[in-house]
Amino acid sequence: MTRGGSLRRARHLALGLALAAALAAPLAAGSIPMVISDDAESRAISVVVRAGVTATRELPTDALRGARQRMNAGERLSDEDLRALAERWDGMAAKRYADRLAKQGRAKHASDLAYFYGIAAATGRAYALPDMIEAMGHLDAATEPAARMKHLISVLYPYAWAGNSAALDAVVEFNGEGKLFGALSEATRQRILDQAKSGNGRIELRLALDILSDDAAAPTDLARAREYLERAQGSKLLAVKTTAQNLLAYLDDKTAGRAAVKN
Repeated sequence: MTRGGSLRRARHLALGLALAAALAAPLAAGSIPMVISDDAESRAISVVVRAGVTATRELPTDALRGARQRMNAGERLSDEDLRALAERWDGMAAKRYADRLAKQGRAKHASDLAYFYGIAAATGRAYALPDMIEAMGHLDAATEPAARMKHLISVLYPYAWAGNSAALDAVVEFNGEGKLFGALSEATRQRILDQAKSGNGRIELRLALDILSDDAAAPTDLARAREYLERAQGSKLLAVKTTAQNLLAYLDDKTAGRAAVKN
């Protein structure tokens, strides 16, 4: 490839990645009715995965019932009492306990934060979901207990399939080789695309960027990235459309460069 071609390719990639970084910002801050749009309304979509404790009488001991009554009356509970209620799937207690842990260090308590914010989200508190997702970013798939991984998946996926765009972004973010959930299965990939079909192109763009970030991506993967980008360039969002167009140009140069080397 000529020096001019290399510079052009780098310029297309830089422009595309700069815009893509802006698009990914909501996930860092915190990812169906079939429309996927990263707006406040879609991020607020709530799902009750498990009802949890809905009445004090459901708790098995006087101590737990008393603790919940005091919490509901506005009293400050000890960490031990709050955690005990949270472990019984009291969603409000789970959120409050996780908030306390977060003040002690988010990375330090990432596993507990993901777990307890996950309980809060699972009981219908969508406002806990961004904190769960943020904590998941600190987890190590090699050391995180399998039961907790299963718990996170059981919360995140129903939110994504119900239309919560933050959850769908997170499903894309955490699936893939070397990522928290491991390699993206064909079934999950297809479900993601089905959910994004009537959306604004952000999901297709993220999927394409995952492929293009790998310099050794196979030709079949690059072809798939092209499909994603062609869908994304039809977006009504100017940032998505422009990013997709720049990355398509980058992909053209990349493909041409490989062909030139082969010849």
